Amino acid sequence: MKCDAVIEKIKARVAAIDPNGPRKVLGVFQLNIEAADGVHEIIVDLKALNVSEGKASSPDVVINLKDEDFISIGTKQIPVKDAVAQGKVTMTGDQNLFQALVDAI
Repeated sequence: MKCDAVIEKIKARVAAIDPNGPRKVLGVFQLNIEAADGVHEIIVDLKALNVSEGKASSPDVVINLKDEDFISIGTKQIPVKDAVAQGKVTMTGDQNLFQALVDAI
């Protein structure tokens, strides 16, 4: 998948979080990334500080986007807020938690 490098960056950032330190975002995020070879499901668990492939049983937020938009956001070519405003990112779930994630990015 084209966005593997961005996923690796996310894994590195999550791994670098101090589990005993203060954290701004505590939630489970389901990323559904649409690629040429199908939808890739990534779980970003900021409660347990884990990133894995799969489908979360009860995510706080579900984020849907295409791989090229995921790459653009992950490489800071487009701000998340702009991608949402342009309809490139759709979200369901806890709007406040999603906003906290956007602010933290």
